Amino acid sequence: MRDPHVAADGFTYEAEAFRGWLNMKLEHSNLVPNRALRSAIQEWLQQQQSSIT
Repeated sequence: MRDPHVAADGFTYEAEAFRGWLNMKLEHSNLVPNRALRSAIQEWLQQQQSSIT
């Protein structure tokens, strides 16, 4: 995931997926960035890049 967000249902989805759903009628349309997950992903990616070089 590059840009995880939490939906009103409590699940985390990729923000890009939400864009496809915006034209659909949803019960809730409030999005909350999942900053903890995004930070963990970024840290993991940095570790992966460090191990390559």
